[in-house]
Amino acid sequence: MELESEILSDLRQLLSEHGVKARWQNIDLLVLVSRVKREQQIDMGGFVESPDLSLRVPKLAFPSTLPKTGERIEVDGTEYRISQVSSHPRSPILTLSLSTTDE
Repeated sequence: MELESEILSDLRQLLSEHGVKARWQNIDLLVLVSRVKREQQIDMGGFVESPDLSLRVPKLAFPSTLPKTGERIEVDGTEYRISQVSSHPRSPILTLSLSTTDE
């Protein structure tokens, strides 16, 4: 079995056990939340929570085009802004870094 196939198989197993529902441009996804960090930032009127999280999703989950920085994605009922899209040409996994929609 090729390394890419093994990685994709392992990711699918993790998604079936620990996947979280997400929605991007009317596409329902199952994603793996790989990092969650909550900070507070100063804003007008005081401090506001600034969530920062990272998602792992198979590239095959996107039928035609991949997400782009600045687009919105809903994860488990909460809307976020995609702050970074990371993809290695030989990897079947796409990593999306998300932040609050206010940033």
